[in-house]
Amino acid sequence: MRTINLNGYIDEEVWYGDEITPAMLHDALCGENGELSDDVRIILNSYGGSCNAAVRMHDDIRAYPGRVHLVISGTAASAATVLSAADTLEMTPGSLYMIHDPSTVAWDNERDFSEAIALLKACKESILNIYSRRSPIDRGTLAAMMTATTWMDAGAALAQGFIDGVADPQTCPTDSATMHTVNRKDAEAKVRLWLERCHSRKQENTVTLPAAAQCECSGIPADQLRRRLDLIKPNDR
Repeated sequence: MRTINLNGYIDEEVWYGDEITPAMLHDALCGENGELSDDVRIILNSYGGSCNAAVRMHDDIRAYPGRVHLVISGTAASAATVLSAADTLEMTPGSLYMIHDPSTVAWDNERDFSEAIALLKACKESILNIYSRRSPIDRGTLAAMMTATTWMDAGAALAQGFIDGVADPQTCPTDSATMHTVNRKDAEAKVRLWLERCHSRKQENTVTLPAAAQCECSGIPADQLRRRLDLIKPNDR
């Protein structure tokens, strides 16, 4: 069986050299000209990334004409759990699976923050739609698990219906981390690294407003602000 290794953060394009993109998966899965349709095994290790990119990858896997056997070998966290459209989804015994609420970076005025909140709610609903296709857990419980940031080993993920089985070490590819047990603290740090990268990119793309258009938030102590206000109060008559 043909094997595809997906190892890295999920994003729309490559920024740091360790990303996997929808285009990369599409070419590896279907071929550059869409000529492939044989059965494949995907070995996944990812600490998350862009929800939009992950949904595109999910849809490619779901639409693939051959059978797809996806094995989580290492970690599937955050957006990586959205790649659950395989015909068979398994985890190696030492791997970790994590679901949480989506996050974003927002700035500017009240309307922009309201739009960001609406986007996050819609993103969560779309993720719940994907989880609900495999897991028998009711939607409210799944939503609560996301809000709580839930980490699971292979046994817990199987019990909750997120995966179909625990991979047999004898049948997994020899280059996978079948016998390796992932350290949760290391995994959490790598999830945070993606968020830090995302925030950094957002800040770099922020347009600096002209001085007259900026809101002054200089951290002036409250007592000084009160004294200034007293100076401009109209006198009692």
